[in-house]
Amino acid sequence: MKQRGFTLVEIMVVVGIIGLLAGIGVPAILKGVQSSRIKEARIELEMISTAVLQLAWDSGKWPNAQPRTTGGSTEMWDISLARCGLLDTDGTYNEWKGPYYGGEIKDPWGNPYFFDPDYLVDGVMRVVVGSFGPNGAGRNSYDSDDVYVLLDD
Repeated sequence: MKQRGFTLVEIMVVVGIIGLLAGIGVPAILKGVQSSRIKEARIELEMISTAVLQLAWDSGKWPNAQPRTTGGSTEMWDISLARCGLLDTDGTYNEWKGPYYGGEIKDPWGNPYFFDPDYLVDGVMRVVVGSFGPNGAGRNSYDSDDVYVLLDD
């Protein structure tokens, strides 16, 4: 009588091949997920930048309540707050016609988007809305994974 089945060596070879394929595939999948989150943040920031500009045109002020002409130096680390004027107003913004943005103002990593009127880009202070990116490190400790959109061209 002939026995049927797999030997231990055959099973170990199959498991090894599956492990090798998983080892190759998982990092590629994780890289793709991270890339899609960065793209999602860029798209949301484009829409938020339009909302910020509309607020500035209507009220003459940026989300930090400073005049649009100067921008000031006050960063707003969570632009979903009423004092920023995008979703609601605290009365600071004359001629407020909002809400200017209808979505949730959190990046794909669950952190709030920010407004910074003096963000350093290539040695020049620029007005931006942005995300602190995958690592979430921010509040004046900007790094290379930040995602942002310029508001002053």
